[in-house]
Amino acid sequence: MERMDIQEEFKQILEYAIQRGNENEQITVKELVSELATHLKPLVEKTNAKGLSATR
Repeated sequence: MERMDIQEEFKQILEYAIQRGNENEQITVKELVSELATHLKPLVEKTNAKGLSATR
């Protein structure tokens, strides 16, 4: 996975979180963070395996 691909996937996950928070006023911070962790964990594992950074 290229660095730009990783950054794009990271951006999409963050946009999902914003959308999810805006759509569902009943969602708690704990639930939202849990969902984000579920989506971000595989991405972080991929970047660590490749020795890349998701944010740089």
